Amino acid sequence: MKKDRIERFIRDNREEFDAFEPPLGLWADIERRLPEAILPDAEEKEAKVIPLGNVTGNRSWMHFFVEKSWRMAAGVVLLLGLGFVAGQYFMKPRYTDPIIAQVSPEEGKMAFRYASLIETKRSEIKAIETSNPQLYREFASEIEQLDKDYQNLRSELPQTPNQNELVEAMIQNLQLQLDILNRQLQIINRISKPSHEKTI
Repeated sequence: MKKDRIERFIRDNREEFDAFEPPLGLWADIERRLPEAILPDAEEKEAKVIPLGNVTGNRSWMHFFVEKSWRMAAGVVLLLGLGFVAGQYFMKPRYTDPIIAQVSPEEGKMAFRYASLIETKRSEIKAIETSNPQLYREFASEIEQLDKDYQNLRSELPQTPNQNELVEAMIQNLQLQLDILNRQLQIINRISKPSHEKTI
């Protein structure tokens, strides 16, 4: 409501507000009254212009800096891109045993799957290491012997003339390791089952 009265007053008296114009020498009078420290020198009043482009035929420092910056940024982006592509190419997860894959790609994939399963089963068996260390040592020694045999076969593969037969022996070794680990896990389950039933 107060705002409406002020607006109405301004509308009604607009001509009277416009009647007062500042005198022509007002700014000169204000500058005379200012202390000398605040007033700019005559030299400072002139605007200084620093060319940013190729004004005199020579390259300015700004142009040089901008051009170098873009080149450096482009180089960094290029290196990062190449690093990413190389990382994707070389760090791909392998789903095959590379040595066996040279002889037979399908059996290389099969060997990789068996090796993955064997590692999973070994980690499951490792859970009994603290509760039954003697049983764990017996189980681990069986698998370690088969694993040593597998590694020996693997090291002989590049030199042997009958590589296909050796690959089949390696696959059979992995299958045997997996079968033994499965039986060991069944034994662990049977041993741990009665102890759970007694506590219930």
